Formats: sequence, structure tokens, C-alpha cells
Amino acid sequence: MNYRKISKRKILLLIGDLVIIFASVNFAYAVRFGNLSNKGKLDKYIYIWIFLSIAYVFSFYVFDQYNIRIKFRTNRSILLYIGSLVLVIIIIIVYFYLFPFSIGRGIFVFSLIFTSVFSFLWRNVYPFVFRLALPKRNVLIVGDGDKEEELYDLIKGNKEYEVIGVLDDNNSKENTRFKYLGKIEKLQDIVNKYRVDDIITTLDPIRSDDLIHELVNCKMKGISIYDIPTFYEGLIGKLPVFKIKEKWLFYSNGFERLGDKLYKRNKRILDFLISSCILIVSLPFSLLIILLIKTDSKGPVFYIQERLGENEKPFRLIKFRTMVKNAEKGGPKWTKEKDPRVTRVGRILRKIRLDELPQLANIIKGDMSIIGPRPEREYFIEKLTKKIPFYSLRFSVKPGLSGWAQVNYRYGSSVEDAMEKLMYDLYYIKNMSFFLDLRIMLRTIRITLLWMGR
Repeated sequence: MNYRKISKRKILLLIGDLVIIFASVNFAYAVRFGNLSNKGKLDKYIYIWIFLSIAYVFSFYVFDQYNIRIKFRTNRSILLYIGSLVLVIIIIIVYFYLFPFSIGRGIFVFSLIFTSVFSFLWRNVYPFVFRLALPKRNVLIVGDGDKEEELYDLIKGNKEYEVIGVLDDNNSKENTRFKYLGKIEKLQDIVNKYRVDDIITTLDPIRSDDLIHELVNCKMKGISIYDIPTFYEGLIGKLPVFKIKEKWLFYSNGFERLGDKLYKRNKRILDFLISSCILIVSLPFSLLIILLIKTDSKGPVFYIQERLGENEKPFRLIKFRTMVKNAEKGGPKWTKEKDPRVTRVGRILRKIRLDELPQLANIIKGDMSIIGPRPEREYFIEKLTKKIPFYSLRFSVKPGLSGWAQVNYRYGSSVEDAMEKLMYDLYYIKNMSFFLDLRIMLRTIRITLLWMGR
């Protein structure tokens, strides 16, 4: 079972939005027709609430309004909020174009005003509501020294957890940023005293029968027990390759989809259908891009390069050319920020990721998937495999047009970046699902709309 849970803060934020949208539809009806008490007629507008709920939730997600780590009073957050409202308006316009006489425009206009105002206010007061409605989870760390310090940076920014302290046989008050609570033998007393919800252990319980016995007793009390990699995976959404061993991969849950033939077949069917539709719809844009590339710089329109795919099988990847001709004359190089080799048109295409449109042909052919790790060149793969543990595991699935690493981390231009992206790729491979693919697709839309590519 995947440890990564949907944040309670996000659930609370979502529930508040749904309540506001429902109330806004009712108020809009009352303002439009001057009658708050006529509830009978409101029943036929339930589908309006459903439609608006889908539209708002989709737009809010695309524009990062369910990111609980951002502050909703900054200029960036306000601009994102405005962007989400613009997207809602576009969706409503399309709705009226398809169903022009289904409902009065006044209902939509008034509900849009109400929802816009109160949803913005809700985003600024919900942290206080959350603290009252959902108390923090008390976390106890059972560990040995330096690893506890690493956990401090991992947990300190998350408002859903409160670390009550550390139990450690080899530690002292001076060596930890957490409150030192004593030796591990006091585990049961500390659990009862502080009402612990979660225990994170930095030790290998297998080495101690007594520790296993104590942790089992805690688990029987409803306390969740995690090792560092599992907690890290759930909290951050990536696998810490520098903290795991093959034994952990062997015993941990996940990776079931790798052998699921039905899942693979359904994913392949969806890849083919979605890619074919996008390729047809985007044809006019592709013709315009071809014209712009030819006008902007000399060289071919398409950039074709050999990459390694599933099981390290080579294939020829195709993209729109975004660099000057013979950009890698001196040998393969990573693309850097503000790379002088990128053309003017190429810079725009990279920002909105339209340079990758021709890869839809690779997906239709079966070399790639819509979602998966980024396809890489053999030259870099040979170097990265020697330096990064478990790097070869990313070839267990087909590479993707977009992926968990692409939407969570910047464009890689070093071994360190490749390490970071691998942690996201391994998380995806371990937890593959159609729901996770949908999340990645929505985040990709956000990156495209906000010109966040590179």
C-alpha cells in the first residue's frame, strides 16, 4: 500500500471550496430571481453546482491553489488565483457555446462573483480553521545520531506534524535539534505520556528483538511506524536513493504495476488514443511552428536523436529543433539555463513545451508513453549509471513525454540534478497508477499555461 496520503489540509481546503460553490449557486439563484425560500426549483440546478465544482477544482489544481506550502497573500499566489479564475471563465464560455440555452447566464455570472470573493477569503483564513479542526500529529523519532538531524529539515516545514522529541541510546541534548527524551527503553512510557501518533525509526529493528517487540506493541495501539525512506517517500513524493538499499526495495510495497499486463495494455490504449487526438488537434499549431523555425534560423525543422527507452532499447526521438544548427559540434552537452545555443523561437517553444509535440509520434509508435521518466541519451546514461545508485531502474518502464520528475523538478543539467530527478522517477515507478498519471497531466497543463518550461 502506498504510504503517501492525501493531505488533510488539502482535503479541508477542497471541502471549503465545494461548500462555497454550492452556497454561491444558491445565492446567485436568489439574487437573480429574488427568492431565497424557493428551494424546490433549486434542485434542478444541482448539476450546475456539479459542473462549476469540476471547473473550479480543475482550474484551482492547475494553478497550484491546493499547494499548502505557498502563502496565499503573495503577489505570485494572487496572480495564480487570477489565472485560475480566467481558466474558469474560459470553461464557462465553452460550456455556453456547446449548450447555449441550458441555464441563464446570470446564474453563472453571480455565482462566479460570489465564488471568486469567498474562495479567496477562504484561502486566507483556512490555516486558522485547520489548527482548530485538525490538530497536528505527534511524531516520535527513535534513532541514532546524525540521521535525526536530517529528519529535522524534512519535517520542520510541514504543519501537519509536531515532533515531540527523540529517543536515542547514543545521543545527548547537545547533539540534536529535537527535544531529547532519553533512552529507547523508555519508549512505552513516552508513547503513553505524549499520545504519539507516528514513530520514525532510524535504526534497523531486525538487529534487536527487544526493539521489534516494543514497536509491535506500539503498532497494536494504532501508532504508525515508519523507517526514514518510507516516511521520506510519503512526505516529499520521491525515493531517497542515498538512504535505501536493495533489501528495502525487496521488502517495500509498490512496483506491482510493472508486472500487471492489464494495466500496461490499458495504458498503451490510452496513450495511443490521447496522442492521436492531440496530434490531430495540434496540427495547425505544428504548421505554424514549422514556419517560425524556418524563418528564425538555418537548419532542419526537426531534431532527431537516439535515446534509450524501456529495457534500454534504443529508439529515435523526434522534437522540434530549438537550438542552432550543429549545437553539439564539440560533443554531447547538458542544456543550461540561458543556453546561448537556444534560438529565439526555441526559447519560447521550450517555455511552453511545444518543442516536444512531435514526440506524440513516438508515443503512437510505442517507443514512449505520455507519462514516464524522461528519455535520455546513452552517452549520459553510461556516466550516470556509474555515479548514481539504482539509476538503471528507471528503464523498467517506457520513457514519457511528461513525468513526475519533470513536473516536480527543474530541467537537469548536472549529476546532482540527475540524482534528484531519479528520486522522483523511482517514486513514480513504485506507485504507478492512472490517478498519478492524471495528476502529472494536470501539472503539465499548469507548466504549459504558465510558461514554466525550459
